[in-house]
Amino acid sequence: MARTRREVETPQSNSLVASAARIGQSGQKSYSRIAESIAWQTEAWRMYHIIGEYRYSCDFVGSMLSKAILFASVKKAGKRKQVKTGPAVEIMESLFTDDDGRAEMLRQIGVHMTVAGELYIVSYPNPEQFGDDGDVWEIATPAALNKVDGGKWRVNNKVLDVDPDDVLVIRVWRPDPEKPWLATSPSQAVLPILGEILGLTQHVAAQVDSRLAGAGILLVPSEMTFPPPPPIEGAEQRVANDAEDLMRVLAEAMQTSIQNREDASALVPIVIKAPAEAIASIKHLTFWTELDEQAIALRNEAIRRLALGLDIPPEVLQGLSESNHWSAWAADESTIKAHAEPLLKLVTTALAQGYLRPLLDGEVPEGTLRTFSIGADTSEMRLRPNRSKEALELYDRGELNGAALRRETGFDEEDAQQSADTIAFYLRKVASGSTTPELVEAALRKLGVELEVPQQLVDQPPVGTEGRPAPSLKEHPETGIPDADISERRRQARERGEVKSALPENRQDAAALIAATEQVVVRALERAGNKLKNRMQVKPTCAATDIYKFVKSDDTAFLLDDAWTHVAAIAERHGTPTAWLEGVLETYCGDLLREQKPHSFRAFTNYMMTNMMTEAIA
Repeated sequence: MARTRREVETPQSNSLVASAARIGQSGQKSYSRIAESIAWQTEAWRMYHIIGEYRYSCDFVGSMLSKAILFASVKKAGKRKQVKTGPAVEIMESLFTDDDGRAEMLRQIGVHMTVAGELYIVSYPNPEQFGDDGDVWEIATPAALNKVDGGKWRVNNKVLDVDPDDVLVIRVWRPDPEKPWLATSPSQAVLPILGEILGLTQHVAAQVDSRLAGAGILLVPSEMTFPPPPPIEGAEQRVANDAEDLMRVLAEAMQTSIQNREDASALVPIVIKAPAEAIASIKHLTFWTELDEQAIALRNEAIRRLALGLDIPPEVLQGLSESNHWSAWAADESTIKAHAEPLLKLVTTALAQGYLRPLLDGEVPEGTLRTFSIGADTSEMRLRPNRSKEALELYDRGELNGAALRRETGFDEEDAQQSADTIAFYLRKVASGSTTPELVEAALRKLGVELEVPQQLVDQPPVGTEGRPAPSLKEHPETGIPDADISERRRQARERGEVKSALPENRQDAAALIAATEQVVVRALERAGNKLKNRMQVKPTCAATDIYKFVKSDDTAFLLDDAWTHVAAIAERHGTPTAWLEGVLETYCGDLLREQKPHSFRAFTNYMMTNMMTEAIA
């Protein structure tokens, strides 16, 4: 298939868009290099090689595109579907030799389209290296592709010793909106910004070199006198002027303090005597300018403008330090949808028109050639958010299968349970549950799991775990409104003095009393928890009201001491004896503390209703 494609001529048609063209074969477009584009493209490539931030941005686009998977597609019934078999698949498999070659091709295309907005895909036979049917694929810039004497092609600085008609050349470019025959790219618009970054970088480098070479000039009045420097042992003494003496004194003092931090000269200043007007005349001249203080800020601003001008999210250059997981994922999605996918569409359209369809001509039914195209799968580019929690919840609710669960939690299909694992899993579930043999047998049969049951168990009558009995209301306390007989008996008992106090007579009063006293119970448990924490010197991670469940103490009198301060007021408000109410609450809380049982409003309600009913009827 790879060799026969060179015998196919592209039909003459005006349907080729301005982003792709086959060049150099008989009957096809003639080759011509656009000199108008090459000038700024050369400058853009120069910036790519010397400005690190710009190079990183271009390589970022190339790396994104390299993750895409190209495939042949066909349009049927208004929908485009991937082609699984046939000549289109074979043609796509020969593109840039293999999967690794196609990934490298897309990487280079991403860089070239970001820098120059134009490239050439070149393919030619190389029998010496690959055999008679082998092809060599290359990406070339406009400046690296031309024809030499004899009509042979020069590609990337080498002359191809093959028949020019056997060389496939496809020009791919991003059309300029004003002049579609010319190429454009994001780099063309940011060249002034790149020049600004380069100039500021050179300025900072020059200032560093200047400061390393010298620290400027120190102007000293001639009227000043300086102390003589210490003699240098072994050195010839010579007469020096005052300025030389000053520099020797300063050098000696600085050298001593640097070498020995404990030396007194590191803290004692150098004393120079001079008239006051002479001291005011000392000046230090430097060669650097005020631009030095602003150079870094100006360069950062230029980098920000560069990030906004390129076809990438600004976060790529400015960083994601202030982003969370979701905002980073959103930036990644923006990169794919707004930048990578449009560029991939341009590339796939170019390859479909300049490579796939010409080779399919005559291989597919007449009239269907235009339905074939090239698609790009970008799923490998996406950094999806962590959806493992949602996957587990949907799986538990029966809305997700096991394969999807493994995919979202980062496991492979090889990690799925095998038959033995499934049997062991359900054995553990059955062993730890409370059910009947009939239910277990039905569930396992439905799951297709068969267990070997010992014969002695088969011969015995089934003995299962006794199911939970149906709830009975026989001993359950009455929580409704007392009937007339009970109310009348209670009233008569109070008149005869047989009832110790007037307890709530209706449901509303009883509910109000229970709600008020339940808050007292919670407060008592909280005080008890704080006392346990202080006595045992523990640092629990639970609420104070729950500490007693984990730290046991039989000294309930201490834990509940001074816990019923507000009971008298509650009892008076509800017409209930204070002593009786305190006793009921202390008994309830004492039982909880000793037995470490949890408190619940429902259990407390039942407890209070039982005590009120018992107390009301003598």
